Amino acid sequence: MSAIGSEVVSALGLDEAEAEPVIGGRVNKVWRAYRDGVPVALRQSPSFRLLPEVAYECELLATLVDTGAPVAAVVAGPTSVNGSVWVAFDWVRGAHPEVPVADPASYGRLLAELHEHTAKQLDQLGQRPGWGRLDEFLTLPRPGGGSTMAEVLPDFERAFGRAGAWLRRQAEEVAARLSAASIASYPQVIAHGDFAPGQVLFREDQVGAVVDWDFAHLDLRLADLAIAASMARPTVARAASFVRGYLDVAGTDLGDLDLLADLRCAFHLNNLGNHLCARWANGADITAQVATITERLERDQWFGPTLVAAAKEAAGLTSSRAVAAPVTRQSSDLELAQELADRAAVVARHYFERGVTTETKDDASPVTEADRAVERLLRHALAELRPDDGILGEELGAQVTGTRTWILDPIDGTGAFARGNPNWRIQIALDIDGELSVAVVDAPALGVRWWASAGSGTYERRTGEPTRRLRVSETAALDGALVAPHPAPVVNRLPAGTLRPAPTPLPLVELVRGEIDAFFVDCCHPWDHAPWILLIREAGGSFTDHRGGSSPDHHGGLYSNRRIHQALLAALQPPLTPGPS
Repeated sequence: MSAIGSEVVSALGLDEAEAEPVIGGRVNKVWRAYRDGVPVALRQSPSFRLLPEVAYECELLATLVDTGAPVAAVVAGPTSVNGSVWVAFDWVRGAHPEVPVADPASYGRLLAELHEHTAKQLDQLGQRPGWGRLDEFLTLPRPGGGSTMAEVLPDFERAFGRAGAWLRRQAEEVAARLSAASIASYPQVIAHGDFAPGQVLFREDQVGAVVDWDFAHLDLRLADLAIAASMARPTVARAASFVRGYLDVAGTDLGDLDLLADLRCAFHLNNLGNHLCARWANGADITAQVATITERLERDQWFGPTLVAAAKEAAGLTSSRAVAAPVTRQSSDLELAQELADRAAVVARHYFERGVTTETKDDASPVTEADRAVERLLRHALAELRPDDGILGEELGAQVTGTRTWILDPIDGTGAFARGNPNWRIQIALDIDGELSVAVVDAPALGVRWWASAGSGTYERRTGEPTRRLRVSETAALDGALVAPHPAPVVNRLPAGTLRPAPTPLPLVELVRGEIDAFFVDCCHPWDHAPWILLIREAGGSFTDHRGGSSPDHHGGLYSNRRIHQALLAALQPPLTPGPS
């Protein structure tokens, strides 16, 4: 027997009490049942989905069916049974689409058409758009208790420490930005609902039915453009294709595009934080849910900025790099690393332009929400495109699974990033069996990228300029050689006769360009060194770590132009490598 129970069978006029579960989403569950011998899609919603809200959704679905929109007709309900709200829809055979969908542009056009249908019915059903609530969501009463999120969050922070502080900071930041924006500046591609892969049934690659059209929750009309474009993720090119399809129908008046990311964040804060705060205010134990909300909110941060970039590209407001063929599992490791850097740059620039605040990690180094968002983006892409590879990242640790490991520094130079200084970088390297094979370092705020693959040389590309191959210097004598030290005290170990170059944000850039001759460093982590070891080597230089090997794991070592390498190793005090026994 199914868990739906005889009461549901009776209330919805089902044939029998057996049902086949179809999907179990974050909120709703869908079952396949029978009514008068015909299959129906049975939706079960939890108790916080109030019956009047669901009834409004069903009424709106009925008006859409009358206009010919491809949505599932309601055949029974809604009704409340045993704490859940139940609705039976027409059954549409099909499978849930994988993300991304095969044709993002077609999906975008379909969504815009559904929005047009919905917009025509809003006045008829007496539902206002509800823009005002976006900039008031901190001060609106929470369901079930009357407390506002602003009133609850301080206690929430005290109870849940870092997770609570993060949620409070996010809520206040989003509220401030939305309050400062005028209603006129909101995107004109407005939200009339929210559906995602788990809520759509496909038939022959076409949308056949919408089994859950979430219209009435808190009377919010958030950016469906941001929600549904997840069907086209994760690349900017695919998301842009989706938006272009949408614009074919909806027009190009998108208003303030940067608000899309805030709308997406507000959507999650309302749908998740709202109910947690309400339950907390009423004494419920929500420890497990706090962990879930924090993980989900942080995980989703990267996508809003990606969509903003896609929308600008689709609307012709900015020109980006030429759209190449999509990166797949069959693409080369270098192609993948370049694509990873492209995706990361979009998100990092978004945070850099709007500003961030720093926290201090256990090792006293700074970190921001941008560091974590960029690393999550990179890990998400690698899970899709290189699912068997391991990952070592600065912020989220090691997940080593075999002989291939991607080494990630989401933002190298976090201090500069937080101060608005453009001298920060995204650093990506691939280690195969202990040998570095691919390296990409991107400086989005400076418009410069460096890359190398084993045996193929080192290259630099500046925005608007042709790519050029880099070579280290030809200096062959220690006397007069330009050697940069880091940190400052290691200068005392350098031999007499060598000179110090003018300080720069990253001497390795000058070394790989041939502008200085060596860099001696005694600090930092594998993700700081891994890409530069390969970049220097492929430009004709050498690297030796503090144990005499070539690993990025030993706090740096000596980088040089190769011609002075052995002499400099021997002249260091003490020598970097031991002498012969």
